Amino acid sequence: MQNKVAESSATLPTACVLTTILWFLPQATYSLEYLKGWVICGITTYIIIETSAKQALLRVRSRIISSLFLLLMAVSVFLHPFSTSSICQLCLIISISYVLRTYEHPKPEVHTLHTYLFIALGSLFWAPMLLLSPVILWNQGIFLRSLSWKGLGAALIGLLTPYFLWATVLTGLSIFSFFSEPCSEVALFSSAAFAPLLQHATAVIAPFYEPFDWQWNMESHRIETAAFGFTLLLSLTGFIHYLRKSYDDKIRVRMCHYTFLTLQVILLAWLVVQPAHFMDLYPLWLLCVAPAAGHFIALSRTWLSNAWFIILSILLITLGLLPSFT
Repeated sequence: MQNKVAESSATLPTACVLTTILWFLPQATYSLEYLKGWVICGITTYIIIETSAKQALLRVRSRIISSLFLLLMAVSVFLHPFSTSSICQLCLIISISYVLRTYEHPKPEVHTLHTYLFIALGSLFWAPMLLLSPVILWNQGIFLRSLSWKGLGAALIGLLTPYFLWATVLTGLSIFSFFSEPCSEVALFSSAAFAPLLQHATAVIAPFYEPFDWQWNMESHRIETAAFGFTLLLSLTGFIHYLRKSYDDKIRVRMCHYTFLTLQVILLAWLVVQPAHFMDLYPLWLLCVAPAAGHFIALSRTWLSNAWFIILSILLITLGLLPSFT
């Protein structure tokens, strides 16, 4: 049953329709914030489709990874309005799509630069996202085997470029303030002019100052807790399945999945330790859960996996109906 669903050409269009209905139906309005969130989700889904096809993440013709991502986003109603987490999620999938292209590429430096450029762009919206760059760097060196001294230089340029442009803008504003109001208390290149950049740099390392922030009210976050629980089940299913069946894939495909799995583990650990950052971390984690879970749905062919797929489908439907009862 699950294989027919995974390989059906109707799966992705059905997921798109259901996602659109669940996106706008609960609030019964087409507000601009929800519309922008829906558009960003659509762009993210398109990049997932392209990445999955280009890297051949599945051995069969299937759109189940992108469909699964859409359905997870659809039932996570708290992610529907446009927010900085939407932009960070988009930046992460673009970054991953570029880093996967570095595998066996004769000149991976350009793709490496773009990989870290988009991580840095995402960190402009949520500063701690910059902490994912060492994880991606580790994946690039260990699994994708495309890291060199030139690659390290390209990564550094990619990470610094958005901040260099930001500092340039702040410098321009300081010069403008100096010449437009020479008698003002705003001095050229003063620390006050660069306060946003300094605050941002502090925010990047802020998670290290609160390593065990476990404050989470399950009563006031029922939908978020339910979504996390379901995604955790899906994550464990995909993770265990892929570790058991990865030998069936080509080496290139394995390295791509291992990149997603590594990010999945790191983001889950971060979520567990610091649930206060749930709204920023959960969309990134959800994105990394979809590939291995889609691999399970598309390629597992036992009666037990079919039974588990039915249970997961029932739980997904229940989660989608949950907002109507809260």
